[in-house]
Amino acid sequence: METLTGQEEKIRSAVYWNNVTDILSQAINGEIVGMANFAMLTGTIDDVHEMLECVEHSNCERQHAEGFMQVAKKFNLPVIINQKGYYWHAVRDVFKKWATARDFIGCIIIQEVILECFAVSMYKDAGNALKDNEIGQLFLAISKEEEEHIEHSIELLKAELAKDREGFLKKVEAIHYDCMTVLAEMTASKDLKGHCGVCGGTCMKENLYATNLDLSTVRGNAMNLYLKTLDRIGVPGVMSLEWVTNLPS
Repeated sequence: METLTGQEEKIRSAVYWNNVTDILSQAINGEIVGMANFAMLTGTIDDVHEMLECVEHSNCERQHAEGFMQVAKKFNLPVIINQKGYYWHAVRDVFKKWATARDFIGCIIIQEVILECFAVSMYKDAGNALKDNEIGQLFLAISKEEEEHIEHSIELLKAELAKDREGFLKKVEAIHYDCMTVLAEMTASKDLKGHCGVCGGTCMKENLYATNLDLSTVRGNAMNLYLKTLDRIGVPGVMSLEWVTNLPS
């Protein structure tokens, strides 16, 4: 059995909590982006009931962000909230582009398929890795809640596919390369665009081992859920698999 000196134990503990802090920082920024996206989505639709549902979803994302912030405060973890960080800012820009075009379906694909698949999968992995404390339990609970957003989108998007199969598939492909490319760069083995602006020190990916997380596994699980969701919507697997294969890694 490995025996650590007091100093080694102290360093290992510091790396662990620094990594937990970075994980929480990324989650908080992601939830704030989701909150803002759902709020902006109300401007793309005229149906009052859909508008009310968007507001409800926006408030749900706000509650998730606040939950993560509260648990960070309880554990005295100095999380970073920076909506101008490269990747989250890029995701917002993509969403704004489709929202400005008043493309409700395009926005749903971005928020309720791409972003929520990543949230559900990565929160589940983080929760299982940290399940021995309150932080892990929170990640697992929020992952479960975010699944509702994915389910909400599936029937809606299946109906859109049925209306205009060729047009819908072209739209999904365009949005995939617009938005999923950003998330692929974020979860690539190295930061392709430099520091994300959210991690407290060096890239959190370098220290995921401290929380028993493996980047390739976490990324693979998220991509797998994304592919399964596209399959449930009716996107041919031969197409979606090619799209994912072409992403930065």
